[in-house]
Amino acid sequence: MEFRIIIPVAMTLLLALAGFADPTPPVPHYQETPLPPAVTLPAPAQQLADVPNRPLTVVEAAQIALRHQPSLQSAAVGIATAKAQLQQVRAALGPNLNAGVGSTSMLISNSSNGTSGTGGTGGGNSQGGYQLSATVNQLLFDFNHTRDLVRQSIAQEQSSQAALTMAQSDLVFQTKQAFYNYAKDLQLMKVNEANVKDSQGHLGFAKAKYDDKLGLLSDVINAETAVSSAIFNLNLAQNIASLARVNLAQLMGIDPRTPIQVADSLEPAIGTDDLNALVGKALGQRPEILQAQSNLNATQYALRAARCGNAPTIAGSLGWNQRGQALSMNASNALTLGVNISWSAYDSGLVKGRADQAKANIDNAHAQLMTTQQSVISDVSQSYLNLMTALQRISSANDEVTNAQQAFKLVEGRFTAGVGVFLDVLDAETALTTALTNQVNANTTVQLSRAAFAHALFEDSVVRQLPKTN
Repeated sequence: MEFRIIIPVAMTLLLALAGFADPTPPVPHYQETPLPPAVTLPAPAQQLADVPNRPLTVVEAAQIALRHQPSLQSAAVGIATAKAQLQQVRAALGPNLNAGVGSTSMLISNSSNGTSGTGGTGGGNSQGGYQLSATVNQLLFDFNHTRDLVRQSIAQEQSSQAALTMAQSDLVFQTKQAFYNYAKDLQLMKVNEANVKDSQGHLGFAKAKYDDKLGLLSDVINAETAVSSAIFNLNLAQNIASLARVNLAQLMGIDPRTPIQVADSLEPAIGTDDLNALVGKALGQRPEILQAQSNLNATQYALRAARCGNAPTIAGSLGWNQRGQALSMNASNALTLGVNISWSAYDSGLVKGRADQAKANIDNAHAQLMTTQQSVISDVSQSYLNLMTALQRISSANDEVTNAQQAFKLVEGRFTAGVGVFLDVLDAETALTTALTNQVNANTTVQLSRAAFAHALFEDSVVRQLPKTN
């Protein structure tokens, strides 16, 4: 009885499956993604003559930035302002010449009896004359009040010079960062171009196997999805590289539309055997430290000058005076020599207020110096740690690429031989792209870390070779 029931049920299921079966294979349905052209900027009509039309090294890019970056002008103006202030203050120590020219006219009236009056019959005449004078004044002694003001202005000029050097150093570092990031983005663009090419090759192979009834439709769809993703990433990498080029051109002070090619460049290695010695070296030569020290010196001289604000001032003078009548050779000359002493006996607390203000400025400048020193120590320490870590990452990144390449070859070979899974190929391809990306990032990080370490130590050759502004 059971055998008779099972046969009709089995036949019914077979017939049902046969009725729903499609004798023709399904047609693949997928969306092919075209490769869009790279978006480029038109070159400017005119380009700077000192920007060569060839690949630039990182040193050349930094030198161009130092010549054309307009942000450095404000620091240069600060030096010019400080020089002008110093000239004004220093003028008080030198002689001061005053000259004058004048004319006089005197009316003389006469009468018949020798007197003048309204009822007389006399007349009158006028006589003209001239006066010439010249006086030389020279400060002799004021308890170094003026000299301390001059020393204050000299310290302020030194602070302005350090500010310009600091701006130049920062600009060189920023330009190097932009240069290496642009070079990195160009390399990543090549990695993504290779990924697109490999993905398109896998898509063609998957299609061929499917057409030969040896592959699956899902492999074709997955391959096309991989191509679409690779094209998307390539398009993104191209845009990032274009933006990086614009940023580099802007830092170089040239038209951001200027096409820039970069040459292979490496940052020189810096000895890191004795970090404490390097920290001490940075504290002695970083422009931020020199600027803070100059500001402190300026406030100290300002205090000394303020304390002598009402001290006696002794000045000498030498004068010459000539008087005579017009059209007459007769003239009188006078020569004077004098010494003047001036003293403000009471100023209602003006000098004390200026001295108290100068003391507060000294405290503030001293705090700024200590803060700057701590910042420099932190900068050197962080740059050292980042460089050491970046150097360690190079080896692991290279090993990752080697392993990813071997894994990709094995998986691709198995799939070509018909014993592998296509998804494994896609996964291996993604892993290889990631490994190559990590390798590019690791190499770039080393160059950026070396540039940052040189900036922290103020050992960048581009900046240290610059002449000081006189």
